[in-house]
Amino acid sequence: MPAIYLTETDVKSLVNMHDAVDVVEKSFRDLDNKQAQNMSRQRLRTENVMMHVLAGSDAAQNQLGWKVYTTTRQGARFLVGIYDGHNGELLALIEANFLGQLRTGAASGVATKYLANPEASKLAVIGTGLQARTQAWAVDAVRKLETIYVYGRNEQRRAQFADQLKEDLSCDVIAVDNANDAIRKSNVVVTATTSKTPVFSGSKIQPGTHINAIGGNFIRKTELDLETFRRTSLIVCDSIEQCKSEAGEFVAAIEQGLLDCNQITELQQVVAGNCTRETNEQITLFKSVGLGLQDVALGTLAWQRASKKGIGVPLPF
Repeated sequence: MPAIYLTETDVKSLVNMHDAVDVVEKSFRDLDNKQAQNMSRQRLRTENVMMHVLAGSDAAQNQLGWKVYTTTRQGARFLVGIYDGHNGELLALIEANFLGQLRTGAASGVATKYLANPEASKLAVIGTGLQARTQAWAVDAVRKLETIYVYGRNEQRRAQFADQLKEDLSCDVIAVDNANDAIRKSNVVVTATTSKTPVFSGSKIQPGTHINAIGGNFIRKTELDLETFRRTSLIVCDSIEQCKSEAGEFVAAIEQGLLDCNQITELQQVVAGNCTRETNEQITLFKSVGLGLQDVALGTLAWQRASKKGIGVPLPF
């Protein structure tokens, strides 16, 4: 049976956020069980193009594959490859922009499911891009949201983004003029920006808040200030190894003695039940840089459904 090619349109018809949360949660559980492996992101470059390479495998789910994307001044192109876990044959090549948005959101959804207070219903979203949108979807998938507060630097764009989320989700969405206003009104926070400097004041975080910081996967980017680390008592990430080279938020906190890598818990341990929120007043943080294993897990599901429905273009190999 030849491999198939799935377009962005195909992916959107095959998988949704609830699917993504489910398979990403399973992949973290399999990581904890030593049945899954993740290869941290590697980067190569020419003068004008940077290539990013991630990979993962999950013996429990018979999943094996990679994600490769290139970035230029003009934008990014994403591709996922899925292989048969028994014979190594290529099964699918998948356009993976939307897939990546779903899996990034899903990791925050899983973290929110386990770390946010059960009654959390007010979300602050700092950032108004495509990743910010799916972050809101993911939090809503695991907590019944009543209100979302949206902040972005561009007034027109944040108003448009708020209107879009109102169409997506059955809750109130309010665009605010200041990030700190959004933070102090919320009990779940998402930062989804490309900022090199902190995007809100940690002094405004309400007790019991859970934070998902997903915007930065380069050392020079940081969305969180030192006060956030002073007040946060449980810090979780998707991969300590990968965060050491990519989580800009951690650099200053480590240098100031506010953070020790030995104090960071990986999400797989949380999913396995080995680490939990201790009190309703505790501030918790999930730092995500994104794992290739997540792309492979969701890409495999898309391929499985495409195969059953006869979707996709057959490839000549």
